[in-house]
Amino acid sequence: MKFSILIVLAMTFSCFAYGSTWDWGEYTRRYEENTAWGPGERLVFSVEYGIIKAGTATLSVTGPVDHEGLLAYTITAEANSNPAFSSFFEVRDINEALLDIVQLHSLTYMKSIEEGDFTSREEMYFDQEAGLAYYPEEEDPELAEMPIPPHALDVLSAFYYARIQPLEPGGNFCIDVHVDNDNYPMEVRVLERERIRTRAGSFECIQLQPVLRGDGIFKQQGEIFIWVTDDERHMPVLMSASIIIGEITCMLEDYTAGTPLVVENPFQ
Repeated sequence: MKFSILIVLAMTFSCFAYGSTWDWGEYTRRYEENTAWGPGERLVFSVEYGIIKAGTATLSVTGPVDHEGLLAYTITAEANSNPAFSSFFEVRDINEALLDIVQLHSLTYMKSIEEGDFTSREEMYFDQEAGLAYYPEEEDPELAEMPIPPHALDVLSAFYYARIQPLEPGGNFCIDVHVDNDNYPMEVRVLERERIRTRAGSFECIQLQPVLRGDGIFKQQGEIFIWVTDDERHMPVLMSASIIIGEITCMLEDYTAGTPLVVENPFQ
């Protein structure tokens, strides 16, 4: 029973399965301008199941760091149950991704899950120019090396890539996500403007909703919504998802703004 912000991200960016059958197109290097977020940003969310505060989740950006000659942001998502909740179901989750600062595609992704008696760890390495994702801990040789679409994103990086998109109610956009040995084209619908009150303050927001396209790997039990600030940052302040046991809400309770990096286009 994942109760954290990670279940919202995972449902949002991995419940729309197509497998690997759509037309990916050719890989060409790209430059993606990012003025929405940067190193130093840290978002703290209260994770709530109904009226119960189950724990705390954080999203943070640091870097840049060097990864095989490429500069990358480090994006980290952590979720921890509070002492009362941990007494019957303890959660200690961490996801971490390296995202190329120029092309904004995934370089590595790691997740470590500790939830009750369940534990799991996975690592992925992306060779974007070769069009492959590698799973060094995968025992099945057929799943240890998987094809990926151009500029594929892991589930966590896709969330940040969505934030740099122009968001205007009535519009939509698509992101190609690779997670759990498969590829998922995902469409996000941009809904209405709305003022949202959180523990961190009130914000003018834009509401986002993922759009089902094809058969899901999970049967969606309800709707998923994300509210981001209606400014250049597109900072998430509220997320909600319906799961089998009820509704999980992640509400912003504290934040530190980051500083977007000035990155020149090396391909001009």
